[in-house]
Amino acid sequence: MNSPLVSIVMVNYNHDDFLQEAISSVLEQTYQNWELILVDDGSTDRSGDIIRSFQDPRIKPVYLEKNRHICVATNTGFSRVGGAYVARLDSDDVWRPDKLEHQVAYMEAHPDIGLCFTRLEIIGPDSKVVPREDLPDLYNLYDNRQESREAWLRFFFFYGNSLIQSSLLMRREVLDHLGDFNLAYVQAHDFDYFVRAAKYYEFGFLEEPLLKYRRNTEQNSAVNPENDLRFFNEHMSIRRHFFDDFSDELFVGTFRECFVNKEASSHEELLCEQAFLLMETVGFDRINPVLGLEKMETLLNDPKIRETLETKYGFTPKSFYQETKKNLYYTYELHQKLRELEWKVQDLTEKTKHQQDHIDLLMAVKDQQQRQIESMENSTSWKMTRPVRKMGSVIRRKG
Repeated sequence: MNSPLVSIVMVNYNHDDFLQEAISSVLEQTYQNWELILVDDGSTDRSGDIIRSFQDPRIKPVYLEKNRHICVATNTGFSRVGGAYVARLDSDDVWRPDKLEHQVAYMEAHPDIGLCFTRLEIIGPDSKVVPREDLPDLYNLYDNRQESREAWLRFFFFYGNSLIQSSLLMRREVLDHLGDFNLAYVQAHDFDYFVRAAKYYEFGFLEEPLLKYRRNTEQNSAVNPENDLRFFNEHMSIRRHFFDDFSDELFVGTFRECFVNKEASSHEELLCEQAFLLMETVGFDRINPVLGLEKMETLLNDPKIRETLETKYGFTPKSFYQETKKNLYYTYELHQKLRELEWKVQDLTEKTKHQQDHIDLLMAVKDQQQRQIESMENSTSWKMTRPVRKMGSVIRRKG
């Protein structure tokens, strides 16, 4: 069997509590032809000592003098890649021993696939697997699959990311073609990369849980609302640039079903369709049309496209003015408040249901007791002891 070199890029910053487990999971791989380019991003904890404790020559550490953050550090690792395949592993995640073996075999057998991902298990800080029933929504998100790159692009555009880069194995040509991570993104850098990749390459999946993906408290939006806000902003920036490098053919094949004018085909018409799509936000909601209006502003000032907008779509400068009368700059704080209200409504609905269930139970007990009383009153022994009960009642009154 051909055993091409796999270049694994790991970035670490102050993860001395998980780093040894992550590195060990690479060493334990049944597929042995790999190099681990381990970029330490200016850690101030024991990370350096842990890295130096491993003597395997395939581990190639790079120490940055100061913390430069994830994209600079990852791009540093990318610049040193020498293999035919490239994998990413975060320094707090863990691979199953046969992860690389199965992925390399899959990629060798499927030359049409550019990037391969796997199913995963979620683990906590204690490295124990979190049961699916404890995080059903997250597991369902990560289990999401689309049948083609066009379907992935639609999913990315309307809903966002569901892929985890620590499960990724991609061909070297993908890295050579797409280049580095965008330094503008801290939390959505992988999402941006997957969007760019889907414009040119098909994705493949192994339905085996070959990754243990660590879920930390820092990822909780309630703990770090500023990070949540930044992710929202980065997501919107990615949407702003979503149609960059989109060929007309790919755009039609991806979004035809969402067109305002299903017959749109000219380049000018397709630019109009992009603007209308950008007036939608995540989940097909027009609460936040500002990205589309930014693009529409440019189109309106092009005489040829302005004519297309008016004749094919009935959209004129007056239509634009009607849109700008609305609340365009939909803030993240408002988004969060709406989510909190939805959660409260859901919580109250569940509490109301539980209370109703309790009431129904009490009513059932009451009915059962009433039937027992009626049964007793109609019994022979009850009737025979009636004079005794009456006498006792009289005595109690006299007492």
